[in-house]
Amino acid sequence: MWGHLARFGRQYIAPRKRKFGVVQGVHVLAAGLMLLPPLMIRHIIDRLIPAHETTALGLTAFGMVGLYLIWTVLSAWKVYAGHEVAQRVTSLLRNDLYAHVQKLSMSFHDNKKTGELLARIVDDINVIQEFVHHGPETFLLGVVMLLGSAAIMFSMNWALAMVGVLTIPLLVVFTRAIGGRMLREFRTVRERTASLADVLEENLAGIKVIKAFAKEDAESSAVRRANESHYHSRMAVIRWMSLLFPGTFLINSLAVVVVLFHGGLLVMKGLMTIGTLTAFVFYLRRFLEPILQMVRMTEQGGQFVAGIERFFQYMDIEADIRARPGAVDLKAVRGEVALEAVQFRYDRLPVLSGVSLTASPGQTVALVGPSGAGKTTITRLIPRFYDPFEGRVLVDGRDVRDIQLRALRSHIGMVMQDDFLFSSTVAENIAYGRPGASRAAIEEAARQANAEVFIRALPAGYETEIGKRGVKLSEGQRQRISIARALLKDPPILVLDEATSSVDSETEQLIQQAFEELRKGRTTFVIAHRLSTITSADQILFVQDGRIIERGTHKELLERDGQYARFYRIQFAGMARPMDAVA
Repeated sequence: MWGHLARFGRQYIAPRKRKFGVVQGVHVLAAGLMLLPPLMIRHIIDRLIPAHETTALGLTAFGMVGLYLIWTVLSAWKVYAGHEVAQRVTSLLRNDLYAHVQKLSMSFHDNKKTGELLARIVDDINVIQEFVHHGPETFLLGVVMLLGSAAIMFSMNWALAMVGVLTIPLLVVFTRAIGGRMLREFRTVRERTASLADVLEENLAGIKVIKAFAKEDAESSAVRRANESHYHSRMAVIRWMSLLFPGTFLINSLAVVVVLFHGGLLVMKGLMTIGTLTAFVFYLRRFLEPILQMVRMTEQGGQFVAGIERFFQYMDIEADIRARPGAVDLKAVRGEVALEAVQFRYDRLPVLSGVSLTASPGQTVALVGPSGAGKTTITRLIPRFYDPFEGRVLVDGRDVRDIQLRALRSHIGMVMQDDFLFSSTVAENIAYGRPGASRAAIEEAARQANAEVFIRALPAGYETEIGKRGVKLSEGQRQRISIARALLKDPPILVLDEATSSVDSETEQLIQQAFEELRKGRTTFVIAHRLSTITSADQILFVQDGRIIERGTHKELLERDGQYARFYRIQFAGMARPMDAVA
């Protein structure tokens, strides 16, 4: 814990230590000013009122007003400046965490739930922001008030002052006993909050599937279980809080009652003035209030520590996909792609075993085979979403691990089976891989993808906001926008993973015509279950159980009468005339 806090201070507070220090200095000054009014009140009660010194009374009252005005100005500034520093620090925390999560490889994201990531990036950082400002403020105000009030009370009457001071050990023992338990429970609360957020995010994202399978009751039960778990973790904290606040209030209230009783006896005996007793009670309150405030900060302090711990736990996760030292920045790529004896597995599950292939520049390579055979995994190795456990992936004869990641991926375009669209305009989605593209280029890409007609029919054409994940578009329309995005990027290497899976037959034919032109001069990998779309490929690789068991052209594979031919016959069994004439 202490290591994380020290690291947080070095990385995020120290660079802003000047302004942060000024804010803390103003906290101290403002707290010191509030030690003066009780002395002025004692002076008014014991000296000015009995002596009927009207002028002095007015001047003292005017001085108190001026003191409060100064305190108000200082307080307003420190609130603004303190929050500005806290907001800047937490903004940097959030930026750093998001940037780091982005750099982590796909293996991390495969095993991490979106709701948990959102809880870390949003909720944890919000808690840190609150404590960065209010934590030091509460501590410094408490120290000044405690020490200043104690010194003044001892100067007035040491016996009465001992009553207030003796409450501190009792409060410390009481708050430490409960505060430690609260901190442990807060860690559990944050974990349960992240789990609840993940269940909610997953259910809301999959609402169509839930409704289609009439699983509303089952998913509601899952949410209720996560919510119930979150409820119990919060109640564990609240149980201790319900003891903490009333307990500290009781201890402090008893101290005030004892002081009033004993001080009243001293006044009756003429050993203390009424003004001194009044001021003493004010200082006792000043002495006890910071303790209560610091107790109230225990909850935020626990959440702050837990948030800092989780922040650095994430920041310390290292990406397993990194360029080697001296990696090059490729300015141009011819498009030769090769896999050499590649072995790959997810966790401990073998996916690819001894896969080798070569795609010459300008060739189209089709990957065919049953679901789960490893076709998509092969294409994910090319842009280094994953690294093989054995073997090499080469682009233009260079190991992809020796190429800078950004440079490698800038030369690869991808259209995935369930591609992602952002909640921006149609034009912005198409130009995502080529920022600053002209409208003419965007429209040309849309025409090639056979998307222009439906885009023109949208309420605002290319400037239509398509909603989260493109919810305002049909599946076929979203797919064509994704294809246009890849077309506009104009990469030398293109990956089409079921790129026409969500379009009708007529649209598919139009897109295929565009692809015929698009594939000229670039290396294209096509994954397709519709074998009619890949009959013109230069190479067709039949993948089964993580191995390439057949390779050749469409005609060659049909003549070989192997697995590819069997797949082909099954797919076109219902047609009057198989499409082998296409070969």
